[in-house]
Amino acid sequence: MQVKLEHVTHTYQPGSPFQATAIRNVSMTIEPGEFLSLIGHTGSGKSTLAQHINGLLKPTEGKVLLDGQDIHEKGYPIKEVRRKIGLVFQYPEHQLFEETVAKDIAFGPKNLGLGEAEIADRVQEALERVGLTEAGIAEKSPFELSGGQMRRVALAGVLAMRPEILVLDEPAAGLDPQSREEMLQLIADLHKRGCTVVMISHSMDNVARFSTRAVVMEKGTIVQSGTPEEIFRHAEALEKMGLDVPSVCRLGIRLREMGVPCPEDIFREEQAEQALLALWKGGRAHGVQ
Repeated sequence: MQVKLEHVTHTYQPGSPFQATAIRNVSMTIEPGEFLSLIGHTGSGKSTLAQHINGLLKPTEGKVLLDGQDIHEKGYPIKEVRRKIGLVFQYPEHQLFEETVAKDIAFGPKNLGLGEAEIADRVQEALERVGLTEAGIAEKSPFELSGGQMRRVALAGVLAMRPEILVLDEPAAGLDPQSREEMLQLIADLHKRGCTVVMISHSMDNVARFSTRAVVMEKGTIVQSGTPEEIFRHAEALEKMGLDVPSVCRLGIRLREMGVPCPEDIFREEQAEQALLALWKGGRAHGVQ
């Protein structure tokens, strides 16, 4: 499933004293099977852009196409778009409301009009996909769970709709280190199983680890788009925009400043390990602290 934005602009409260344009003339394509990261400052338009991908927001100007069809044309089944493209807001656990985990996960499938057996199957499948397989957890109140488990329940509620594209706004925000890593590995596993992923993230290390492509936004426009290699090869340009870069990039910059011939296209830990090992074996790391 391909999603294409054509010259999309979105203005909040147009014509009022509070009018504000969040994104301007944005064009981009999300291809099936991608792991696309959206990066940029707070207020750069990332969340507004994400909400256009599944039709939650309608463009002030421009079009959003799903497999070539404008999702906002009269008669287009917009509910089907939101079933196929799941959107997970930041801190989604704040939207849990049912008395049990199972009922919360079942909410979306129930609204699809599915039968009880199909709903039960989807609830169980979603619990397994997010790693909540503990006996009896489906009948617990979600509010008895840890923060990380609550977020998994919220994600399971989206997965129970069996989306083909998953859009996540800072999915690891506010979690402890272990829960953060578990959530990111879960998302990576969903991607490996064939789900297209769009992730908003402030962590450049996570962008470097998981993305197949990254889009950099600034003041409501796309200023860079490419593979992590292409984006982080110009770490200095990102820093000039006030954005962070992967810790490995910072290490590479420092080594090059010290005269160590460290390649500029290193941004993952395993790449740094291989490069430094090669330098050490070649005897070129002498004197580097």
